Amino acid sequence: MTEIIAQDAQVSDQVLRPEVAQRIDSLPSLSNVVGEFLEMSADELVTAKDFERVICKDQALVARLLKTANSGKYGKSRSINSISDAVVLIGLNDMKKIVYAVSSEGLLRQDFAVYRYPGQGFWMYSLGVATAARILVEAASKPTINGEAAFVSGLVHDVGKLIIDDFLDTEGGVRRVALADEVAVTGVDHAELGAHIMGAWNIPEVISGAARWHHDLAGAGDICSAAAAIGMGAGICDFWGVGTEPFMNLGEDVDPTHHEQAMEALGIPDGQLEPVLFEMRQKLAGLEEMFGN
Repeated sequence: MTEIIAQDAQVSDQVLRPEVAQRIDSLPSLSNVVGEFLEMSADELVTAKDFERVICKDQALVARLLKTANSGKYGKSRSINSISDAVVLIGLNDMKKIVYAVSSEGLLRQDFAVYRYPGQGFWMYSLGVATAARILVEAASKPTINGEAAFVSGLVHDVGKLIIDDFLDTEGGVRRVALADEVAVTGVDHAELGAHIMGAWNIPEVISGAARWHHDLAGAGDICSAAAAIGMGAGICDFWGVGTEPFMNLGEDVDPTHHEQAMEALGIPDGQLEPVLFEMRQKLAGLEEMFGN
């Protein structure tokens, strides 16, 4: 047998080559904290104290969270020395975003041979898309995913690139890689490979599906607006150079006509886009301060 055809409902009929499929098991997975947080967030009876207990199982995560909480971003008047203090200062919702971001660092802070993410910019780009996707979902009149799930989907939407990069020809140097070029070397594009990876991680279908279809809203079906949030967020972050250029260029004007299909799926009219973009610029500008070295 030389080829594996995807059977999962989240993937199409592209053919995943066995040597690529074998790499999925060797890829570092997301922290278990991500899965626990997603499960707990679906339970209305779970409290902030319950989330704190999960965080405290991982001392490396605790240290990184406290470092972030003590950054200049939050303008604290005293040192934050405990997760309880951090939750009070930051708020539970923002704390969960930080947990997801920090928990993905080991997976996503990687160097690439071909894809253009200078200075380990892939993690920053992924954080940017997660942030933008959450803002878009919260502004949408037709959401099919909540903001927290959109954030996680944005974080991992391009995870397939971590494997595909090793199969690309390096002779052309660092460059933008077309989906067709990905299929040529691995049998699938990065979105479909990402769906396989997220399936192995038991990521909820709405999260993996939004990531799977972010390049192809026509195939997204009932989760079209979720995929639209990821795709539009990715397009805007790429346009602004978030993680793909040495410096973000948040001052560039976004042309709504480039995102008409996504805005329609989300239910965001042209007249409401500017406030959304303003919030994106504010949040993206703070990413490097919060998570940069």
